[in-house]
Amino acid sequence: MPSSTASDHLAGVREVLTRLDPEGLSDRERLDLIRGLEELKAVAAAAQVRVAESFDTSARCAHISAGGDPAKASRSIGSQLALALHTSPHRGDEFRALSTALVDQMPETLAALSRGAIGEHHARVAFRATSGLAPGMREQIDAALSSDLGTLSPRQLDAACRRIAASIDAAAVVDKIARAARSCRVTVHPAPEGMAYLSVLGPLPEVVGAYAALKRAAEAVVAGADEDEGPEGRGVGAIMTDRALRLLSNRAVGQGQPVMVNLVITDRALLGEGDPGRSVDEPGQLPGHGPLAAPDARAWLSNPATPARIRRLFTTPNGRDLTQMESRSRVFTGALAEIIGLRDQCCAAPWCDAPIRDVDHVTRHSDGGPTSYRNGQGLCERCNDVKEQPGWVVTRASGAGTDAAGVTTWTTPTGQVHSTSPPPILGPGWRPNHDILADSPAA
Repeated sequence: MPSSTASDHLAGVREVLTRLDPEGLSDRERLDLIRGLEELKAVAAAAQVRVAESFDTSARCAHISAGGDPAKASRSIGSQLALALHTSPHRGDEFRALSTALVDQMPETLAALSRGAIGEHHARVAFRATSGLAPGMREQIDAALSSDLGTLSPRQLDAACRRIAASIDAAAVVDKIARAARSCRVTVHPAPEGMAYLSVLGPLPEVVGAYAALKRAAEAVVAGADEDEGPEGRGVGAIMTDRALRLLSNRAVGQGQPVMVNLVITDRALLGEGDPGRSVDEPGQLPGHGPLAAPDARAWLSNPATPARIRRLFTTPNGRDLTQMESRSRVFTGALAEIIGLRDQCCAAPWCDAPIRDVDHVTRHSDGGPTSYRNGQGLCERCNDVKEQPGWVVTRASGAGTDAAGVTTWTTPTGQVHSTSPPPILGPGWRPNHDILADSPAA
């Protein structure tokens, strides 16, 4: 079907779904409609996969023809897909690999997705469960499960893929496990309400053993059998957490955790002073982690068990952005690099929320770009590399409604344009207090 015709049909489907009105339907009809829409989502996902695989093939040839490094073609393609999907480059890479695998190696899974017998989540589960195996094994597993795909839950499908893989080539599965063991790592991810996840990916026996040891120790504290520590109103889970964090940071029972707090909060919310027009409950922001309610921030900073050093960060007059700095150095270092990292909070590329690894020029230094707050951007290693690939153009327009840096425009090799700007320093969704009050129903 020509692309123009496909686009016209797609626009028609969107219009029908936008105007869909469930009123007047029976509950059975509503459930039938929900089922039909779920199948339509699967059919759309399959179409998206086929188009993505075709784009992958074409864009790879274009990248190499433009003189790009063939080894970096997948990164450029994954980033373009991520921008089209409004998601992170990591997920763009995963979708590129999924599309290639379904089209080239998993025809039965793609066929089941195309007719709505399974959903996109099922396809992703099968893809992940069969990754890293010897050539040809994925095709064998796909064929073996063809008649069962529509009857298995995602968990059952994962188990079935792994069972068949082990029966076909146990040595390949053992090798896959050995490779996985080399990917052990510890990661941290923000969680709501000033919390965070500390995750340890390691060999199953060791992780389970560490968990069991923590649980035994915590149960002993709850039972009053620990001479050094009492429950103090905590449950087993809280005690396990406290003990794990204490052991990892090499602290004794009762010893506080010294921290450097990059907390952005108004003087009004922290101290009750300053602009009386601002609320004392305006949330603060932990750059890179998320919002923190004002009462929690005050309690946290006043708690003697968590001694903290507080850094004072000054904002522009409108309260949206941090004040600016410049440097005569060619590279971003020291306080300038740090303040740009605090401003951008995560990778400044559109839709990418990876941690910042590099602070680089928007306009290259070799092209006359200054080493300044306005011309700097915090990027993850991958996005910093992708913007240097053939066909990518990154520019920044001054002002555009913000004092921070203006609007940065990323243009892909195919001419797609995506714009972004640093989030408000007090967190995404922040608006001046008077605007929020003016828009509230009570106003």
